[in-house]
Amino acid sequence: MIVRSLRWRLVFAMVLIIAAIAGTAGFFSSFTVKREVNRFLVAQRQEDTKAALQMFSTLELREAMRRAHERHGFRSVVVDGGRVVAVHPPELSAYRFEVMPNGELHLSRAGELLRIRGMFTNVPAGDVYLLPPRERVPDGPRALRVNVDRWLVGGLVAAAALAVLVMLTIFRRVFRPVEALTEGARALADGRLDTRVSVRGDDEVAILGRAFNSMAESLDRNERARRSMVSDVAHELRTPLTSIRVQLEAAQDGVVTPDAKWIASIEEDAATLSRLIDDLQQLSLADAGVLRLEIGEFAVADLVERALTGSPPVECSIPADLVVRVDARRMVQVLRNLIVNAFAYASTSIEISAARTARGIEIRVADDGPGVAEEHVERIFERFYRADPSRSRTTGGAGLGLAIARQLVELHGGTIRYERPAFVIEL
Repeated sequence: MIVRSLRWRLVFAMVLIIAAIAGTAGFFSSFTVKREVNRFLVAQRQEDTKAALQMFSTLELREAMRRAHERHGFRSVVVDGGRVVAVHPPELSAYRFEVMPNGELHLSRAGELLRIRGMFTNVPAGDVYLLPPRERVPDGPRALRVNVDRWLVGGLVAAAALAVLVMLTIFRRVFRPVEALTEGARALADGRLDTRVSVRGDDEVAILGRAFNSMAESLDRNERARRSMVSDVAHELRTPLTSIRVQLEAAQDGVVTPDAKWIASIEEDAATLSRLIDDLQQLSLADAGVLRLEIGEFAVADLVERALTGSPPVECSIPADLVVRVDARRMVQVLRNLIVNAFAYASTSIEISAARTARGIEIRVADDGPGVAEEHVERIFERFYRADPSRSRTTGGAGLGLAIARQLVELHGGTIRYERPAFVIEL
């Protein structure tokens, strides 16, 4: 509905504002113009009165009365001894004259009464009373006031119409990208994650449009990652399960004998499957923020020693008094994941070092292998991401080790990064 439309509500509000401003401006403009016109007319009449009175002092009475009427529009009455002795123009004779004790002259006739307050001057023939000129329609002050009001109203209506037109044009430009954003949001809600809106300019609406596009890209990327993760999880689960099933079917068909070697192979696939499930569960707990940490103070050397249990010897350079506040079990898991990754890629040697820096404790796990290519550095901590697209078991597992390491380090308030040729943990 139009009433519920933000655009038309804004238009209605702006029309009310324009009407209020125009009405106020028109009222004060009309008042000011009329006041100035009245002042001008009063000043002009004063000048005319002076000129007319000057005529009565320099000309013969009737000539002065005639000229005062012709030049300035004044009608004059001369009173001598309380009796009217002369009037001009002659139509004034239709009035009944009465001089009041206070000096006022009253002119009356049927339904009309004119009062002249006081005499203006003395002449030899008597006292002169000047009546104001009659207003000439349409050139008189009243017509002027009417014309002023008419033009003010017309000008204000035209200005208001122009303002509304400009406002509608502006609203159209403003709401067009908003409507595009609305359509884009509906498209995202319908699952069309490739939807983007056109953005022009640098104003607030353009910033909103860029934020929308960034959100859409993030949703699209996350959706692709989710689908990829589901596919990867299915792949990683299918591999050991398929191996177990094939071996069981072979044993049932009598192709192989269920000896100790066969049982060890089954156990290895089951362990692989168990580790994958544990890793996925650990990631889900970390994402949900419910993975609990048992923080304590532990020597870094002890944590590294525990992580190296069952591994070939490596070169370590760790001060014995270097202590860090961590969850020992989780940090050992992080170090073990990095060490396993290093053994998978190292050529001859692995070195583990630790030191205190200005930002805290820094632990490095380095190897002399080929290292991670630049195009993979930014993604090696993603789940199921492997620099080896063939996913060969000789160069790594399911691609969850580094993702888990990052989650656990970040839970400790630290960071993990790759700096050729080492993975660096800062706590």
